[in-house]
Amino acid sequence: MSEVENVKRVKLDQFPALLRDCVHMRNKEHVENLINELVKGGAEKLQFISDFDQTMTKQHMNGQRCLSSFGVFGHCPQLPQNYREQSQALFNQYRPIEIDPEMSVEEKIPHMVEWYEKAQDLLTGFPLPQTHLDNVMHNICLELRNGTVNLLSHLNKADVPMLVFSAGLGDMVAAILRYHSALLPNVHIISNFLQYDGDTLCGFKGQIIHTFNKNEHAIENSDYFSLLTGRSNVILLGDSEGDARMAEGVKDSNAVLKIGFLYERVEESLNTYLDIYDIVLVDDQTMDVPNQLLDVIFKI
Repeated sequence: MSEVENVKRVKLDQFPALLRDCVHMRNKEHVENLINELVKGGAEKLQFISDFDQTMTKQHMNGQRCLSSFGVFGHCPQLPQNYREQSQALFNQYRPIEIDPEMSVEEKIPHMVEWYEKAQDLLTGFPLPQTHLDNVMHNICLELRNGTVNLLSHLNKADVPMLVFSAGLGDMVAAILRYHSALLPNVHIISNFLQYDGDTLCGFKGQIIHTFNKNEHAIENSDYFSLLTGRSNVILLGDSEGDARMAEGVKDSNAVLKIGFLYERVEESLNTYLDIYDIVLVDDQTMDVPNQLLDVIFKI
């Protein structure tokens, strides 16, 4: 009998974090089967794909919604005041559309494109040395989800790649991870990175990534996934409908376990999230579920 056949079947009740009231699953048997495939494959066949804003970072603290990477960027003291005002106005206009459970993804996409194009227009024509992005973190309290640093550390030690796939501001994502000593060698970021002419901002590099076109960019960035040949098992973490499609660029995928974090408009959105995520965590500001999964996969 092979070593794989000798692996004892894992049950959901072995994971205390999955027994909490905040955990929702449409098909527990399917989730259990996926987890067992992940365990059989071990670290050698595993890769992680995670959104950043509201996924690796907390969704709220002390009753206040946490800042996004763009939100943290907006606190750079060198930014013109009109940038902050206009950026906030765009957020107030388009964020409700992004999370509206009554609108289809197809209906939302034109609004997201419009939002990001307007945001890019704001990021043009004024100086902002890149070093200032790291400095702003010393004045902003933005916490990663409890257990995120531990998660990244375990993945790095096991040589498991982590793709941070963000529709936010890539330069700020990197600065936030550096601040928390979490920008480790196994972390690769695909996001919207700033374009510079000297120290003057010139919008974004390349094509804009918004919440609902991550699947297209996953395919475009297939060079990254081609380096991961043999890593056919995926744990995916996200907090939006678009995030659930981030693994579409993975070649010859086997088991893809999708974990979704839901905080806003829970009652209206839960059914939709259960359609696209295998596990939905409602107002869980921790990484307890993925960390406990790794404990079993890595046999810690």
